Amino acid sequence: MNDRLQNGALAGLLVLTLVLVGFSLRSRGSSPAPADARPTTSSASATPTPTPTRAEGPVVFLGDSVTEGKSATAPGKRWTALVARSLGLKEVNLGHARTGYLRIGPEGSCGDAACPSFKDSIKAVVAARPSTVIVTGGGNDTGLPADDVSAAVTATLSGLKKALPDAKIYVVNPWWDLRPLPESLDALTTTVSDAAKATGTTYLDTEQPLVDKPELMVASGTNPNDAGHAALARAVTQSMKP
Repeated sequence: MNDRLQNGALAGLLVLTLVLVGFSLRSRGSSPAPADARPTTSSASATPTPTPTRAEGPVVFLGDSVTEGKSATAPGKRWTALVARSLGLKEVNLGHARTGYLRIGPEGSCGDAACPSFKDSIKAVVAARPSTVIVTGGGNDTGLPADDVSAAVTATLSGLKKALPDAKIYVVNPWWDLRPLPESLDALTTTVSDAAKATGTTYLDTEQPLVDKPELMVASGTNPNDAGHAALARAVTQSMKP
């Protein structure tokens, strides 16, 4: 091979080498990015925001001085607070001394006015937007005309049921204190029980947790002490169980 042919071959080989090297570098630079280097969608945008759930309403207690918590040494020791705690609900206490389904309180017992009867307290109960309502009392209605009391009991329970169709509404048998049970209380208890059945509310028969138990009462014997409030709370919570 002469020098001219030899030089031409070398030049061709050099050109071929440069082309191959360039192609190799170009292919390496255009390789796809690794999977972990690819852009990803934010997990926060992919996960739907949960809808806040509505908090459950409070438990409203409607009753007389025993419900109000007279003679309890602290609000947290009255039976209503103990029951609310066992239910895991906020307490709204609408108890007023010396009231009943029909009977109103003494003049000036609620500010400048008399405290309302249970029947006239329906709007206040509804305004609290409760999930649960517990009505107790009725002993202060003894001595009033039986027909009027019966109408007031029915009006109270039916009014609550109509205004709060989704709430759990309980009505407790009328309680008494240390004194012997009057015959009129038996009749009233039957009236409350019958009205509960007629209106679709739940009747709670707790019997009489305080009668003949002086250790559960304050010295005057008209209202329970702390131990008495605890006994009432146990009676109510036990009777609420299925």
